[in-house]
Amino acid sequence: MKLPMLFIVSVLALSGCEVNKVKNFKDWEAANKLTDIEKADIKSACDGSGKGSEECTQLAEIQGRACFNLVKQDTAAKAACPAFTPTTQSRLQCTVNDFELALAGKQYIHDQVEEVTEMHARALYCHANTLTKQAGLPEAQQAGRELATLPANPERDQLAASAALYEANNNQAPVADRCSAARSAVSFANRGLQNNPPGDLQQGLGATREHAITVAGTLSNCSVQ
Repeated sequence: MKLPMLFIVSVLALSGCEVNKVKNFKDWEAANKLTDIEKADIKSACDGSGKGSEECTQLAEIQGRACFNLVKQDTAAKAACPAFTPTTQSRLQCTVNDFELALAGKQYIHDQVEEVTEMHARALYCHANTLTKQAGLPEAQQAGRELATLPANPERDQLAASAALYEANNNQAPVADRCSAARSAVSFANRGLQNNPPGDLQQGLGATREHAITVAGTLSNCSVQ
């Protein structure tokens, strides 16, 4: 799925080699040369004082979107995340890192922040699933926190419920935290189900809800509604 271009700062505000670098990225994106963008180095634009600059914001957003779209190409229909391979793991990490840089620039209008944040949260959750439960927990938790800042819709609620369920399933986390996460997963799933999701998404929300209830039932003093 090719997502729309979101950058809002003008290339005319940049100069010299900055214009050329951003122009190259935009030309490659228009030509669907996503792997060229993926392999390009943006460190010189984003290291140190460059972080948050117009150039870094644009380059990071375009590269992050390219990595995200490459991940989508590797994801089975109706699946939230791709099957694990070293390549998909690397592309998810690229998406996470680049969208963090893009958002740090604070050059987006509200709707654009929502879209970039949602893509960033999905990449965090999917990348967490390429790691051990313990190693991936901070990323799954961050994904949940970011999704909680966005307006609700069934797809986001399914992702947020899945991120919460990740923590609920982590038997190395404190029981109280796992119970709270299971309750959050049920709450997100319930909210998504109340908003008339399409059939496949409705099934996914229902399955996530039931899984969270089952996990809660294995924990002491953990009841869910």
